[in-house]
Amino acid sequence: MMNFTHRVADEADIPAIAALMARAIGALQGDFLTPAQVEASRAVMGLDTQLIADGTYLLVEADGRLAGCGGWSRRATLYGGDHSTALRDAALLDPVRDAARIRAMYTDPDFTRRGVGRLV
Repeated sequence: MMNFTHRVADEADIPAIAALMARAIGALQGDFLTPAQVEASRAVMGLDTQLIADGTYLLVEADGRLAGCGGWSRRATLYGGDHSTALRDAALLDPVRDAARIRAMYTDPDFTRRGVGRLV
């Protein structure tokens, strides 16, 4: 049985997170989207380093290997990464009336259907 742990992501994790996201987008969307749609999704999906800077991005590791990642945001941005700046809005949400946003959930293709997303 695999031993999963979780922790808050930091800047040193960015290359591994970006690689996992690219792998997940390429491998896991193909059952639902055409190749052109998968490629187009890369324009709006990806790493938003503001989540890491805010301390709201989590990693799940399995025996030291990155198995999944995801987080939440108190900012107005709904989706998108550093590369999709037109979609980003750094304004803070009002916790009295606005729910936090679930953001950027990805699972490594080798770890699907094992509860990684639930751990995030």
